[in-house]
Amino acid sequence: MSTVIEQVEAFRQYVLEQSQIDATDTSLEDLFQRWYASRLPESELDQSLQSLRRGLADAEAGKLVDVDVAIQETRARLMRTK
Repeated sequence: MSTVIEQVEAFRQYVLEQSQIDATDTSLEDLFQRWYASRLPESELDQSLQSLRRGLADAEAGKLVDVDVAIQETRARLMRTK
């Protein structure tokens, strides 16, 4: 069986299990995001959660940057490293 078919089957199983556990009107996209997150290696999930916590703490502390400014700064930094 191909990897894609195995993944689709694993997702189908997950959806069936979730439908028995949680009868709410959860969207397919939400189910997919939960399924995908449940398959991440624990270290990657921990790293993502730490990044989210840092971002939330920065936002609560008022350390906000306009998205256009952030993009320009990132672009400039990448151009310097070339």
